[in-house]
Amino acid sequence: MMRGIALLLLLVLLPQAARAQQVGDPAPVVQVTIDRPRVVVGQRATMRVVILAPNYLTAPPELPSFQLRNAVTRQLPSINTSEERDGMTYAGVRFELAIYPQEPGDFVVPDQKAHIHYAAEPPKTRVVEIGLPRVSFESFVPEGAATLRPFLSADRLSVEQDVKQSSDRLRAGDAVTRTVTIRAEGTLAMLLPPQTFAAVDGLRLYPAQPALEDKVDGRSGAVASTRVDAVTYMLERPGDYVLPAIDIGWWNVGAGRVEQVHLAAVPLSVVADPAGEAVVDDRPAAHWHWGALIEAIADHWLFTAFALMILVALAWVAPAATRRMMASLRRRRATYRASEAWSFRKFRAATRRREPAAVYSALLDWLRRFEPLAPAGDVDALTSAANDPALKRQIDALQRELFAAGDETTPGWSPRVLKRHVSSARKTLRRRSMHLEIKTVLPRQINPVGSRIPEFSKRRVAR
Repeated sequence: MMRGIALLLLLVLLPQAARAQQVGDPAPVVQVTIDRPRVVVGQRATMRVVILAPNYLTAPPELPSFQLRNAVTRQLPSINTSEERDGMTYAGVRFELAIYPQEPGDFVVPDQKAHIHYAAEPPKTRVVEIGLPRVSFESFVPEGAATLRPFLSADRLSVEQDVKQSSDRLRAGDAVTRTVTIRAEGTLAMLLPPQTFAAVDGLRLYPAQPALEDKVDGRSGAVASTRVDAVTYMLERPGDYVLPAIDIGWWNVGAGRVEQVHLAAVPLSVVADPAGEAVVDDRPAAHWHWGALIEAIADHWLFTAFALMILVALAWVAPAATRRMMASLRRRRATYRASEAWSFRKFRAATRRREPAAVYSALLDWLRRFEPLAPAGDVDALTSAANDPALKRQIDALQRELFAAGDETTPGWSPRVLKRHVSSARKTLRRRSMHLEIKTVLPRQINPVGSRIPEFSKRRVAR
């Protein structure tokens, strides 16, 4: 009887002792903090995630996506770390993420989970899921900068322009290219303001695709960005023109004040494209003493006069024809480079290079010129009109890769698949647009009921 009771007590107490021992085992530690909990819009708030585990990690921690609406998140280099806790060594990794808010307001990183692989009892590995605490920060626009449209903040900013002419003396048919380069420190290139070049009557405007570049310091995480906007003006007719001045206001974070950058206006003087004048030396041949030549000219004066007339005509026409031909070629080339076909060709070429930024920029440039999607001309209009779930998935994946760095929870995009679905959508939308145009142009009834029959239709048929 006593043995049975003892055995029963042993069976009850052993699981409790095991659970108590398991509860007492050291567990991983997770710390989440925000450096600079209140930042200016466009400036960096640094989120630090420290993961420590007893002994050592056996695999990199699996972190969630820290993407926030209306903010850009960039993952910075991670750092290995270790520390002593209650006589035990903890080893782990410190992750840093730079978050750039794009509008004022409160930003909250919600509760999420992380998976940690560590050596609880070496060499055995234990996998645990641990919650990450919620953190938040605030972004704001300083009172002195409330009038800036758009708002731009940076530690340093410089702007320069370059003007190139196709010839020193501008004539109708020539081209002028204006390039504006913005360089900034402390903000991303995608947050720098795009330049909208004003249209000028008498000049045809062909904007180029902007070029964006970010350079991040591997140690400090400091970012230096560059944005280049360019436009080509085709000079259609002679006259005096002025490319308007450009003013950019920005908030100097270090100085705490609004500063202005001014680019001077560019005057242009375009002259007509006159035909070149040929100069014919018609002085008497007093210096010629070759009797044979004089006799030959005298004998064939009619042929000589005709030949001189042809030479004078060619000398008069050739320069003008050459300039007109070159101007026509330049205009046709500029027209083609501004066409939808050229921009779509650039998009296909970008997919072959497999560069996400170049592919996305080429896609946006093509959409702006694709008439069936006018006036919206953006990716939302494309996916809505095409009604192709695969196309939407590809574009969403491309946007995540560009604007959600470090997000590996969803499948990536394929340049080949994206090109195939965009090409299919282009054909479908163009065909649909042509059908709509035909329905609009053609009348409902070619022979309306009740129309008056011409008199000649009542005549008898000739036999």
